[in-house]
Amino acid sequence: MPEAPPLADRFLPAAFGFAVAALAWLRFSENTADNDLWGHVLYGQRVLALGHLEHTDVLSWTAAGQPWINHEVFAEIFLGLVHRLAGGTGLWLAMLVLAAVTVAIALRAGGGRDRRRQLAALGLFAVSINFIALGYAVRPQLFTMLAFVVLLVLLRRFFNGQFHWGLAVPWLFAAWTNLHGGYFAGWIIVLLAVGTEGAAALRPALIQRLRFAPPVPVRWWLPPAMAVTTTVALALNPWGFELVRWTFQTLLLPRPQISEWQPPGLTAGAMAFYLLVALSASAWLGSRLPRRPWEAATLVMLAVMAALQQRHAPLFALANLMLTPPHLWDALRRLAPHCAGLIALLRRRLVAPGLAIALCAAGAAGLAASLAPPREHPFTIEVPRDIYPVAAIEFMRSHQLTGRTLTFFDWGQQVLWELPDNPVSFDGRLDTVYPAAIREAHWRFYAGGAPGPGLDVAAAAVALLPTSSGGVALLQRAGWSLVYRDPLAAVLVQTPADHSALAGLSLPVQAGRTATQGRVPFPDALSPLATDRRPR
Repeated sequence: MPEAPPLADRFLPAAFGFAVAALAWLRFSENTADNDLWGHVLYGQRVLALGHLEHTDVLSWTAAGQPWINHEVFAEIFLGLVHRLAGGTGLWLAMLVLAAVTVAIALRAGGGRDRRRQLAALGLFAVSINFIALGYAVRPQLFTMLAFVVLLVLLRRFFNGQFHWGLAVPWLFAAWTNLHGGYFAGWIIVLLAVGTEGAAALRPALIQRLRFAPPVPVRWWLPPAMAVTTTVALALNPWGFELVRWTFQTLLLPRPQISEWQPPGLTAGAMAFYLLVALSASAWLGSRLPRRPWEAATLVMLAVMAALQQRHAPLFALANLMLTPPHLWDALRRLAPHCAGLIALLRRRLVAPGLAIALCAAGAAGLAASLAPPREHPFTIEVPRDIYPVAAIEFMRSHQLTGRTLTFFDWGQQVLWELPDNPVSFDGRLDTVYPAAIREAHWRFYAGGAPGPGLDVAAAAVALLPTSSGGVALLQRAGWSLVYRDPLAAVLVQTPADHSALAGLSLPVQAGRTATQGRVPFPDALSPLATDRRPR
């Protein structure tokens, strides 16, 4: 058959671009609330209302007065302001805008101006979307993704001889350090890049044998000066270099309760990630283009980090999207003569239009899925009732179950928002405010063991725990009364007589599966604690 006409040649890439854009929309528009979202918005709004940063805890009853390293303060002020102006929809839109800007920078850096290289970048983006999207929920990590791609752009220009761009790196870190703890990974990359390029300058013969590009001639003191000034910029935060020490220590803490801090393992999703790493390594090895040592070292380090902790997969995928497309295109170009039959098949009159139609159909299906269940309010942030104790909290509110509350850590910040008269025992702030004794006591308590001196359960009045938690049985053995239960959450009180609204109820109130079905929008109204200046 004759080759497809030029119109089909143009239509197929356009259809591919549409399908990729639709997949990206489906994944990045995911609107499920992160368990820390209530806290991030609340803390930012408290800073706006109080006019200063709170350095000690006033929101829990177990860590009251403890130092609070609220290191994501700039991000929280931003989220608090967006919510104040536009509610949950504003938060969702802000996430999408930050994602679009971040991905656009990465695609531009990887694709350059050459159309074929841009197609290679788009293809690499298509297989990377799921991994990049892991970093996208409404939380401060959004700013790490953006700062990270900006950093790589600055480093690439610096090491390509445009040394004045290095002046922007310390300023980037001055902001990043106050946005999210991911600054630490960025700082390590700066040190790695400077060290790698410095070592390459000392061993030019080895660099040539390995087919790396020789370093651009530079005054010897410029890269170390950038590294030193960047390090100094880390101290431009309310805690100075103490924050850097704390960040390093917190990175060493085990977090078995949080899945994103665990290795990806050997799941289907993990296999896809390992295939992406293998594809990228093959592109670098198969390319004959000059390879920069610092770029290769950065990708290797990020791949190892992602293999150790899932939360680093978005950073690897973004860096890979920026640094690998030139090598991927060159490797594919060299491979093309060996795939002439396949290329000819794809250009046949019926095959190319058929593929284009299939891609358009897949894209349309992706767009439709973004509006379909389980999403019920697709253009705002949603709170799934089978993940968060919406019904249990409403029971506590309607029956005025106030006082010191034993809380599950994933639900603590939702309790702070919804129940301002219920100081929590524990929440997702973890080691930013709670000492090790309190954290470990809660892990034991949730498992049904004696919590020990880090948690005095007798000092609490109410408990909100997962129905399956061992803590429910522990409290019942200690004489607490179960007053509400649904498939997700249980509410207990120490002394029912202290809560007059429970009088006359047949306890415990049993809520069926409907209590955990569906989704509700993230509240647009401010929490009472957002503007409460009184000490708690």
